[in-house]
Amino acid sequence: MKGSVAWLSTPVGRFLRDLVEGAIAGAIAAVVALQLDVATPQVILAAAVTGAIAAIIAVARRAIVNAVSPATPGQP
Repeated sequence: MKGSVAWLSTPVGRFLRDLVEGAIAGAIAAVVALQLDVATPQVILAAAVTGAIAAIIAVARRAIVNAVSPATPGQP
């Protein structure tokens, strides 16, 4: 278990974690659209694309923050 948690701290692990979080956000948006009876295949696709864009923005933001002020060991 500790190995998988440590792996999630690597750049690839963080990217995959952000991608999964974005996909979950897109799925939630699609479910909300279904509940509002406005879901068409285009709406579901737009929700998935929005989730992917959110993941890309999260990865880029993290890269910029780390480039500007790299974290030192022992600090968040």
